[in-house]
Amino acid sequence: MITLEDARELNPQLNPELFFPSPSDVLRAIEENRIVREWLEFIKNEHIARKAEVLLFVPCTPKKPYDPPRDEFHRKLLEFEKDCDVYLVSVSEPLALEPREFWNFRWKRKGKEINLVYDAPFFPWIEKYGYKWSDEIAFKVWKKLAEVARRWFERNSDKFNRVVCLAFPDTGYRKIVERIEVDTFVPEKRPEELGVDVKENYFQNTDSDYLKVWDELLKAVKSY
Repeated sequence: MITLEDARELNPQLNPELFFPSPSDVLRAIEENRIVREWLEFIKNEHIARKAEVLLFVPCTPKKPYDPPRDEFHRKLLEFEKDCDVYLVSVSEPLALEPREFWNFRWKRKGKEINLVYDAPFFPWIEKYGYKWSDEIAFKVWKKLAEVARRWFERNSDKFNRVVCLAFPDTGYRKIVERIEVDTFVPEKRPEELGVDVKENYFQNTDSDYLKVWDELLKAVKSY
């Protein structure tokens, strides 16, 4: 099973209060964890995004923080940001949305700095590591987080001309943004249709998978 020590090996800055190795842990965090609940309320009701031509949703990845980047995926995103008018937002369980200015995973709240570095491998392959996957619990999580994302977009939609989402079909990332008016999803096809061998590994998963459709993402964002 994945232990807190394993999680700290992956993310040395991990907040031990934000270690959620199973789907049931994630659902419980959304409902009961003080930090997660306050963050979701902040995203839903308070956070104001920066104006940009394109709002770009991207998947969360295992290694945090994202800035400075700890993987090739985020290195390329941060370089891309310098050349295009995009506003980057990560999509995740359990935080719903992680706006670009919080990619250092430090959040100042009520005079205190909160460490948001979490660990939540929210995928069916978590069963290989001894944790039970539950479709029922997963859909409860996605439904709750989709409502948070919808409320955030409702307040901030006027700041963007186009919305692009990088997420393979049928992923939790897409389910979280399903109530948002996304103009373009990248890619349109499932991983197996594109010859992408999806990583089902705790220490390396989403970041390398999405690098394989990088050119398609660039085309979608730059098409305005």
